[in-house]
Amino acid sequence: MRHLVSVLVCCGVVIASSATTLATTISPGVFLEFGFTDPGVAATGCDPADPSGPFCIPSSGTPTQSAPAPPWTFTADPSGATLTVTDAFVSGDRFEVFDFGGSIGLTSAPAASGSVDCGDDPAVCLATSGISSGAFALGAGPHSITIVPTVSPDGGGAGYLRVDGATAAVPEPTSLLLLLSGMALTVPAIRRRRLI
Repeated sequence: MRHLVSVLVCCGVVIASSATTLATTISPGVFLEFGFTDPGVAATGCDPADPSGPFCIPSSGTPTQSAPAPPWTFTADPSGATLTVTDAFVSGDRFEVFDFGGSIGLTSAPAASGSVDCGDDPAVCLATSGISSGAFALGAGPHSITIVPTVSPDGGGAGYLRVDGATAAVPEPTSLLLLLSGMALTVPAIRRRRLI
C-alpha cells in the first residue's frame, strides 16, 4: 500500500508539472497581447498570464487575451495555419518572428516613430497603414513561436498575435518526459501489488 501511495504522489507531481509546461500553448482564433522592450530582446506575454511580463492594457474593441509566456506553441491543421502579428498603439516598432528558433520573416516596415496611432484594437491596427504587421503561412504540424523586436524607438510597447487554422497544443519535450516517467513508475508498483 505504501508503494502505491508513493506512485500516486509521483503521478500527481508529473501531472502538475505537465500542466505547468503546457501553459505556453495558445488557442486558435484569439488575439493575444504580448509585451516587448528593446530591439533584440524577445517579447514576453502579459501579466497575469505571464507573471514575468508587463501589465498590458486590454483592447477596448476586438476581444483579446493576455499572452502566456513564450514560446507560443500550437499544432497547425493538415492544411496549415496563418500566424498574424501586429504592433499596437503608435508606429515605429517592427518584429522578427521565429518558429523553433528559425526566422520566418519580418513584419512590414513601420511609419516614422509616433506618426501613426492605431490605438489598442488589433483589428484596427492591422488595417492601419504605417503600423507594422505581417501574416505568416505555416505548414501542418507543431510550431513554437517567439517574437523579437528589431526596431523599438520608444524602448517597448505591446503588440498582438493570432493563429488561425490550428488545433491541439504541442506538449513540450519535458512534459512528455515527465509523463512517461510517471507511467514507468506506475507499472512496477501495480505488478508488485498484484503479487502480494
